[in-house]
Amino acid sequence: MPRVRIADIVRETGLSRSTVDRALNRRGQVHPRTLALIEEARHRLARTAPPPTPPPPPIDLVLRVGRGMTGQLERAWHALDREGAFHDLHGARDGEVVERVRRLCTTVERPLVITAKNTEPLVDTLREARERGKRVVALISDLAPEARCAFVGVDDRAAGRTAAYLVAKALGPRPARVGIVVGDVAFRCHEDREIGFRTGLRALAPELAIAAEAQGEDRADTTREAVARMLAGEPELAAIYNVGGGNAGLAEALRASGRAGRILVVAHEVNAVTGPLLREGLIGFALAADPAVQLAEAVRLAGAASLEGRRTVRLLDLAVYTPCNPPRRLGSPPGRDEAEPATGSDAF
Repeated sequence: MPRVRIADIVRETGLSRSTVDRALNRRGQVHPRTLALIEEARHRLARTAPPPTPPPPPIDLVLRVGRGMTGQLERAWHALDREGAFHDLHGARDGEVVERVRRLCTTVERPLVITAKNTEPLVDTLREARERGKRVVALISDLAPEARCAFVGVDDRAAGRTAAYLVAKALGPRPARVGIVVGDVAFRCHEDREIGFRTGLRALAPELAIAAEAQGEDRADTTREAVARMLAGEPELAAIYNVGGGNAGLAEALRASGRAGRILVVAHEVNAVTGPLLREGLIGFALAADPAVQLAEAVRLAGAASLEGRRTVRLLDLAVYTPCNPPRRLGSPPGRDEAEPATGSDAF
């Protein structure tokens, strides 16, 4: 018989709580008519009680991002205390990511939250799994619509336009040369940020020219070398926008050139790598959404009984941080400050 609360029996019978408690737990004498009344109410309530809510299904969280973002999301995942598995695929090749996802998709009943490149093999794998009933939620970087049931992140084109606005306002109405560090366009978020920045700069500040492009590929070493070449070829560069990761390498290249702090840098995410660079002033503006908030919403959608009638794209707030207002614990569980050394890759 489903469990019935004492409070419900009290409300149904009009008896006192102490009387109902004595009857149910056989504590002291209770009149037989009162016992019968309580038992009748208990059975009636049990018959009409809704079925118990089943526990949410375990979730697989798959991350193909850099160490900075992975660390933030791992802390947020453990803070949720949700049954499931955390799959860290930092640095994994595309084929390895697809193979891991393919294995996870054999269990249709187990939802998948994923951040990964929008490659054709991955899209094919996820589309086939969705057709069999698998719940797939893209997190932070969107996937092709047929590959996911929902997306949780920010409007990355708006993020790119925001970067263009910040550069335009900081440099003022004068001709200047701007550089851009591109990541990997297989990440939809990188592609959209770059599009937003280029179109935003044309609309807001046509006097600013994107004079150089560095291919950072979301790696600190590659970004360092690419930015070093860009700086050597552009002695008058006034600003750099990095759409992705590799900011540790960008910082090394700026310091080695003697131009750290003299070039405006707009970057993404505030984590163990970018946080110290922001506080130091090497990064002038950092655009970031709280990874913990994004993950919690993705997990909620992954475990929802149904997505019918729900918006399948959830765009969350984006904040602009400066050296004057660095976040204290972005992406950390409540009560914990982020105090990690600025090492590793912040790819993403």
